Amino acid sequence: MTDSSKDIVRTFLGAAREGDRATVASLLHPEVQVIEAGSLPFGGVVSGVEGFNQLVRRVFTTFANTAVTIDEYIGDGDTVVVLATMSGQSKASGEAFSMPICEIWRLRDGLITEIRPFYHDTQKINALAAGTVELANDLV
Repeated sequence: MTDSSKDIVRTFLGAAREGDRATVASLLHPEVQVIEAGSLPFGGVVSGVEGFNQLVRRVFTTFANTAVTIDEYIGDGDTVVVLATMSGQSKASGEAFSMPICEIWRLRDGLITEIRPFYHDTQKINALAAGTVELANDLV
C-alpha cells in the first residue's frame, strides 16, 4: 500500500501545482482535515473540501511568490510523510525566506483524510507574516 499511497499524494501535489482542481477534489475525502499549528496566522483545524480550499488560499496569499519544492516522499501503509522546502516573500516587509517543512498525510480507501504540516520555524513564519523584519532576520 505504501507505493500507492505515495503515488496518490504525488499525483495530488502535481495536480495542485498545475491547477487541476478536478483531480485535487477527486483525491480528497469529503471530510478531509488539515491541522495547522494554532499559533500560525492560518492556524487551526479545517474540515471538508471547501475548508481545505479556503486554507490553501490563506496560506498561499499570506506571502508573495509562495512555492513548495518536494524533497522526498516517505510512506508506510496509509501514511505518507512529505519532506519539502517552502519559500516565498513577506508581503509586509519584502523579506525572502526558505524553510524546511514536513507534512504527515493520512489516507483511507485511496483518499486523503488528513494533512498535518510542520514548519521548521513557526516563529519566523509569524514574524514574516507580520513584517517584523528584525525578529525574522534574527531567526534561522
